[in-house]
Amino acid sequence: MIGRLVRRDTPSPEPPAESPFLERPYFEGRRAFGGMFGDLARGKRNWQLIAFAQTALLGAVLLAYLRISLEARITPYVVEVDRHGRAMAFGPAEQLKKTDARIAIAELSLFVRDLRAVSSDVSAQREFLLRAYAHVTDDARSFLDAYFADPDHDPRLLGQRLSRTVEVTSILRLPDSDLWRIQWVERELPLAGPTRETAWEAVATVAVRPPKSIERIEANPIGLYVTHLDWVQIATPKGSPR
Repeated sequence: MIGRLVRRDTPSPEPPAESPFLERPYFEGRRAFGGMFGDLARGKRNWQLIAFAQTALLGAVLLAYLRISLEARITPYVVEVDRHGRAMAFGPAEQLKKTDARIAIAELSLFVRDLRAVSSDVSAQREFLLRAYAHVTDDARSFLDAYFADPDHDPRLLGQRLSRTVEVTSILRLPDSDLWRIQWVERELPLAGPTRETAWEAVATVAVRPPKSIERIEANPIGLYVTHLDWVQIATPKGSPR
């Protein structure tokens, strides 16, 4: 018996969808490469930037050290000694923010005595003038040079016939200024003849300039300078022979 054949239409299976990787192999390969090596490339770039920055910083530090090494740096020290010359205390001298008026008065008093005193000892007279000239600037130095150029005022010539002592009687600072008024009395003792006494007054302009070299520190420790100077004889004290 021949069976009856029945045809059944069954849907044919759909082909599997292709993978995106198979559709775009180039882009997927590029993405994979970027994921694997992109971080390495960025890390390398960052380390390069850091290396360049450190090189620049090191160069700046080296230049700063070179500049410091080429500059002369002097640190003055104050040493306290006993009567036998043994050091008792010492330490770096701190820069004065403002010069004490008492220090300025002492410096100006010594300055006037060195300038006006006359000694028969040539070495002592030279020391007086060198010590005084270490406290003057150009304007005051010009005044002193012109004054001592006169033979009647030259202490080296005066020392051959007399000696002179100086007593500072008053040093006052004009308020709110750098001007100082200085008064003193001079006593001249000639080799022959009576003693002569005169009174003088000076007006000085003073400035403080901290020293920056060993020579300046030794000659003028606090850096007090007379920038302008003028003096005049004001009187001959009563009872003093003229």
